[in-house]
Amino acid sequence: MNTTIINTQGVQATNFTDTLKAASLDWEPLSDGVSGTDTAIVMPRRKLLYRSDDHQALGIVGKEYAPSNPREFLQTQYEFAEFIKGEVIRAGFIPDRSRAFAFIRLKEDLKLPREIRAKGDPTSVYIYSTDGWDGGTPRRSRLYLERLVCANGMTSKEIKPDLWVSHTKGSAERYDKQWKTFLAEVCTNVETIRNQFITLAQARMSEADAKAFLEKLMPGESTITSKRREVVLNLFKTGVGNEGTSRWDAFNAVTEYVTHHRSYRGEEGAETTNRFLGVLETDTLRNQAMALLALN
Repeated sequence: MNTTIINTQGVQATNFTDTLKAASLDWEPLSDGVSGTDTAIVMPRRKLLYRSDDHQALGIVGKEYAPSNPREFLQTQYEFAEFIKGEVIRAGFIPDRSRAFAFIRLKEDLKLPREIRAKGDPTSVYIYSTDGWDGGTPRRSRLYLERLVCANGMTSKEIKPDLWVSHTKGSAERYDKQWKTFLAEVCTNVETIRNQFITLAQARMSEADAKAFLEKLMPGESTITSKRREVVLNLFKTGVGNEGTSRWDAFNAVTEYVTHHRSYRGEEGAETTNRFLGVLETDTLRNQAMALLALN
């Protein structure tokens, strides 16, 4: 099975100081004025952000944009991980997106009851947080779940409390008083997802039912679409950890397709980054699959 998506970017986290340097986050955002490339005309309402260490450009932003500090971003991740007794496991910087990221792994895996799934089919639970300096990426966090048996990205769900905020004045303040609210939302979302997984694992599904499900999920008669449905149907029956007998197997087939088989195209050398961001942030097929598979 292909490597976990989490391990395709950044570095394995250790202590804060070493991770800060290894993850290329030990710098401050500096700014300068912006002028036309072929003229000396100054853009008075814009400024250029760049890194203090290597002077690499980050983005052109509005004059009032208040960039955060990458050190503070990572420090907050370590503080929150300590608060919830979790662990920062990975962090990094994606230069072509001017984006920092970090993963916090929660202490407890999500497991199905053994009377439903003999091995429990454990799924690791992470908080995936990002911050950016391109003028359009606020700090935000998502729940990310990864099924251990096959490293499938099971779901990626944005968390929307007030803990992480846009780049405005005061955004560098500590958010200790809001951590409990943030953690409560995390726990609520994890429990909701766990209940959805149990419901899917309890619901029987035949191969004929799986074919009907895929025709709704991936409609169309083109050769490409038919082949995609064929791939997912095969994963329903023979995917890693699948039994081909339940809606849980159908959902696992979709997540395995999204994580390991779907094409994520882009400029040369960008495929890995596009897959990383696609699985973690922009994929909608898993949500569509869950909506179709959920029982009334």
